Amino acid sequence: MIYNDLALFTAVARHLNFSEAAARIGIPLSRASRRIAELEDHLGVKLFERTTRQVRLTEEGRRLLDLCQDPIEALQSVAGLTEDTTRHTIRITAPPMAVQDRIGPLLLDFAAENPDIRIDLTTSNTILDFFRDNVDLAFRVGPLQESGLVARKLWTLTYSFCASDSFIDAQGIDGPIALDHLLALPALVSRQPWLMQSGAQIKPHNITHEFDTLDMVAGAARRGMGIAILPRDMVADGLREVSVADAQPTSRDMFAVYPSRRLLPARVRKLIDFMAIS
Repeated sequence: MIYNDLALFTAVARHLNFSEAAARIGIPLSRASRRIAELEDHLGVKLFERTTRQVRLTEEGRRLLDLCQDPIEALQSVAGLTEDTTRHTIRITAPPMAVQDRIGPLLLDFAAENPDIRIDLTTSNTILDFFRDNVDLAFRVGPLQESGLVARKLWTLTYSFCASDSFIDAQGIDGPIALDHLLALPALVSRQPWLMQSGAQIKPHNITHEFDTLDMVAGAARRGMGIAILPRDMVADGLREVSVADAQPTSRDMFAVYPSRRLLPARVRKLIDFMAIS
């Protein structure tokens, strides 16, 4: 049975298409899917990530495919697949500002404690696709869009209105201001809306600049170009909080997002647990 299952696995891995592989082997699609699931259960690892439209190999799947290139080597090595002590890779994506602020240092701590695990990090504000872009784990700031993905909350980010001392003095701000006053001020925004604790979404009337990254927003604010909403951790080095009497930015949660709980690789689960308690 294992010989047939490995032959089927190799066909699926090469085509990244269950229908094509089933046709090539000469079995129904339903049987091919069931046999791959049984092989995963037998080995105790997830070999493929699947959606209704895409198939990609996991790290374990790529390793098994390498072994199966030579059937003799595969027969000698497949029994020890899960005990292999070579380095494993976790392919990660995260927003650049989050990497700079908190995620990056934690990843370095994790890597130092786990020299057998290789970190492959892509920083991007674009939401990458787990299957097309070959991602194992994503760090994303909520609120998250509804999807079939699994999300685990890691920590909460609090936000505040802020501006430079020079901007505050030039605008004559002394103490809390009204929301109408805030919306009339020159504003610096990112692609994210200004969300309030009340659930309202507000939009400044006088947007002076719009940037993709929060570090650009912070840099412009430090130069006195306008008022902004930033995570409280970034309100430093020449920036000061501005209190608004009838509005407060909502907090946002950082999540670890991954495709499926089923046979989640131990190294990925270990990293998620590490980030959650740090």
